[in-house]
Amino acid sequence: MAARAPNGEAAAAAEGVRLLGGKLSPFTLRARMALALRGVEYELVEEQFHPRKSDRLLAANPVYGKIPVLLLPDGRAICESAVIVQYVDEAWGAAGGGILPVDPYERAMHRFWTVYIDDKFWPALDAISLAPTPEARAAAATNARAALKLLEEAFTARSDGGAFFSGRGAASPGLLDVALGCFLPALWACERLNGLSLLDASTTPLLCGWSERFAATAAARAVMPETEEVVAFTRFLQTKFGVAAISK
Repeated sequence: MAARAPNGEAAAAAEGVRLLGGKLSPFTLRARMALALRGVEYELVEEQFHPRKSDRLLAANPVYGKIPVLLLPDGRAICESAVIVQYVDEAWGAAGGGILPVDPYERAMHRFWTVYIDDKFWPALDAISLAPTPEARAAAATNARAALKLLEEAFTARSDGGAFFSGRGAASPGLLDVALGCFLPALWACERLNGLSLLDASTTPLLCGWSERFAATAAARAVMPETEEVVAFTRFLQTKFGVAAISK
C-alpha cells in the first residue's frame, strides 16, 4: 500500500521509505499524519502479530518490538511514533510550515503534552473498553474525561485563539495536534461502543471544535479509518480478552 505525496520534491527525496504499522493503530496513524503533512511518499507495510511478530519487525525494533517503525531507504530504522513525527519534520521540512513550533518553549510544551497524552490519556481511553472489570472501565472513563479537561486547558494556552494547538495563524496542525488527533478514531469508536460522551460541548467545547477541524484536514482524511472499522476491531479485542462494554 503506497501513499502518494503532493510534494514531488519531497517524494523524490523520500523514495524507498517504508512504514511498518497497522491501518487501525493510532500510533501508526500519528506517523502517517506527519508524513502526509510533509508530503512524503512512503509504503505502508501492514504488520501481523499472529501467530507471532515478524522477523522484519523484531529486527527493525529489537528493543520494544512495536509498531510503527519508519524504515529509511538505506535500511536504518526509526522507532516510536512521537520520535518519527519529529524526524519527519526535521528530515523533510524544507518547504511549508513546521510540524514543531519554531519557539523553543512552545516546542517543549508540545513535547510535554505529547508525553501526557501517551502516558495518561491513551491508557485511560483504551481501558474504557478493555479493562477487566466494570469498575475498572468506569474508573477509566472518569480518568479519560479528566485528561480531556486538562487538554482543553492546554488547547487554550497553546492555540492562542487559533484553530489548532500549533497556535494563532498556523496554516496546518502541529505536533500536539497530531499527537492527540491520531486517537480520534479510537475515541469516537469508544463513545459509540460504550454509549458515552467523552468530547462534550458543555465540558470540552474547544476540543470539540478542534476535533472537527482536525478531522477535516487533508492529512487526517488521507489516513483516518472509518469509526465502524475501529468499533469492529474493539469488539474483536473484547471477545479475545473476555471483557464487555460499559452498560449504557
